[in-house]
Amino acid sequence: MAGGINPKTGRRYDWEAKQAEARKEDDDLKALQQQISLLKRQQKAVEARTKFMPFIKFTSPDPEDPNDVERSKYKNARHHDAIARVIEEVVEGNIPFLILTMPPRNGKSEIVSRRLPAWFIGRFPHLNGVVATYNDDFAMDFGKDVRGIVKMPQFKQVFPAVSLQRGGSASDRLQTMQGGQWSFVGRGGSLTGRGAHLLILDDILKDDNEAQSPAIRDKAWSWFTKVAMSRRMGMKLVVMTFTRWHADDPIGRLTDPENPHYNAKLAEKIKIINLPAIAEEDDPLGRAPGEPLWPDGPDKFDLAFLQEQQALDPLGFAALYQQRPSLLDGDLFKREDIRFYGAGTNVALPDDLRIYAASDHAVGTGQRNDPSCFLKIGVDKDSNIYILECVWRKMKADVAVEAMLSMCRGKNKPLLWWAERGHISKSIGPFLRKRMMETGTYVNIREVTPVADKAQRAQSIVGRVAMGKVFFPFGLLWVEKAINEMMAFPNGTHDDFVDALAWIGLGLQSQFAPSKSSGIKVEKQPEFGTLDWVKQADRWEREKRAQIAAGGF
Repeated sequence: MAGGINPKTGRRYDWEAKQAEARKEDDDLKALQQQISLLKRQQKAVEARTKFMPFIKFTSPDPEDPNDVERSKYKNARHHDAIARVIEEVVEGNIPFLILTMPPRNGKSEIVSRRLPAWFIGRFPHLNGVVATYNDDFAMDFGKDVRGIVKMPQFKQVFPAVSLQRGGSASDRLQTMQGGQWSFVGRGGSLTGRGAHLLILDDILKDDNEAQSPAIRDKAWSWFTKVAMSRRMGMKLVVMTFTRWHADDPIGRLTDPENPHYNAKLAEKIKIINLPAIAEEDDPLGRAPGEPLWPDGPDKFDLAFLQEQQALDPLGFAALYQQRPSLLDGDLFKREDIRFYGAGTNVALPDDLRIYAASDHAVGTGQRNDPSCFLKIGVDKDSNIYILECVWRKMKADVAVEAMLSMCRGKNKPLLWWAERGHISKSIGPFLRKRMMETGTYVNIREVTPVADKAQRAQSIVGRVAMGKVFFPFGLLWVEKAINEMMAFPNGTHDDFVDALAWIGLGLQSQFAPSKSSGIKVEKQPEFGTLDWVKQADRWEREKRAQIAAGGF
């Protein structure tokens, strides 16, 4: 027996026995560590059966250590987690039709067209599904990827009872041993005999060239409505992902009440989530306006890059990155006529401005309601118009009133507020009068009688824009939206901003150069800043208070 004498104790000890004991302790520790690792893996696998993001991460092992369930090559961002949660609601049957719009290369196809079919197959192997995209090749790529996920050992750990039929290798079709069938087709492809408990549509318009073609848009819509949607069965779930290129694309036809293809009954079932590259007001992720979507992603779409893209092509950026496409066939306003002031320009805001305001009212916050648009402007001595403030969103009556009153406080109180005749009295009149009396803030309203034709109505401002006499604040998010609407007018979907701007034009005409078409007879105005002007402004204020006290405007 190998051993020796311990010099401290004088006792004999057995080296081999001590080494064997140490090895046993190491083996026991490794076994315990393996058992803990197995328990963690089992826990993660169980979680992945009912939670979508854990499934994505579990089936995306880190190649450096595929046995480590705490690590994954899938690096999820905030918007990925949000998408995963809403997809769970879809699969549970709480959302029958989900539309997800977001910029390219931000992970939507990986989540929706690759991981979702695999997860759905695991949960419901006896059910059918369809994944459709703009062509067969891309669709078959999705089919290959889904097949690969289902055949992974990690998938087997999550769904041990689920497997594909043997011998199958086709990229356009998957069949499970439990009887389920999944099809992967390009737009225009046949789906005869193929039903879908879950229908997934991923960018059925390929790019801008396709989107700008009315014939291709119509063909895509016809295939979507007559072929794809007719394949729904059982659960009848639909998930549609899109990068928008055109206002009349399938998303526009499904969700815009002003689109001739709009179906109100179907629209009631749709939940739409838009994730713009740069956050705007009421962002679904809770981002502050101006915050980028995925600045630390693999493509590094940080704010500097996004702003550079926006400067290169504002209209294209609004569609591709912000998911706010505009129709391009307007003919009244020209982009080259738009002027800007403020930081980043060589035009400063003048000090001596006459302040006015105007509004286009559309009270209500429902899907069919248009936004209301309130504008405050300043006019300089050369009759240039500077847009100072814009409130532009869907508003309830009380919110609209408070927005108007807020614009009428402080040193930049409007001398006059123009609005279409009858609109204020019909929508917010009584509440406005009440709040004016309560707050001591008065809106000096002048109602404008417009012509019926909106294009003719807009002529009151078209000439000023063409002469370069309308200035927008540079760099604000709403300005881009406003200019896009102007460029599409009168053929665009919305005209809220243009109408508000038209009331400005009509109002200024009535004040300084009345026309027969304005519908308003106005006395000659004294020169701004003179004693006569001050006296008149004071008289108007007293008259208005008397009107309000009498129950009118």
